[in-house]
Amino acid sequence: MEAAPPEGTEAVEWFLLTTIDITSAEDAVQSLRWYCLRWRIEDWHRVLKTGCRIEQVAHNTAERIRRAIAINLVIAWRIMLMTLLGRETPDLPAEVLFSDIELQVLRAYAKKKGLKPPSTLSETVRLVGRIGGHLGRKHDPPPGHQLMWQGYQQLQLMCEGFALRDTNDLEDAE
Repeated sequence: MEAAPPEGTEAVEWFLLTTIDITSAEDAVQSLRWYCLRWRIEDWHRVLKTGCRIEQVAHNTAERIRRAIAINLVIAWRIMLMTLLGRETPDLPAEVLFSDIELQVLRAYAKKKGLKPPSTLSETVRLVGRIGGHLGRKHDPPPGHQLMWQGYQQLQLMCEGFALRDTNDLEDAE
């Protein structure tokens, strides 16, 4: 039963239908924990469908489609991880999730834009979000999945360009 229904309404009685055998209170609690993860799974599917455009994958063979899907599954997971860990563990070092070249590119980008170079995970995630269009005003929440995938896509393009530069130019960027 709903613990505190709005005034003037009846309490709602909630039921969770499951195929899991519930034989104890611990089983019920575990089932509820799994159900609570549903929204993150929904978000992950949204990143896959909208950000990675997984439904538009078109290749000549089933094996190529499987490979493309596998790569996009990892990309969607990484975007979700960046978004969530950037919020929940902001003081972790950026190296936990970002490669050396990604960090070099982000530092060069920050320098070019007159921004403080990112050092923590939260700062790095916010910079990727900014590349994706996050305004980053004082009272704005951290960037969400959509801005993260847009920023991450741009970051990958910048990394490709950065990697194509002459080796001597890499040293000058830092």
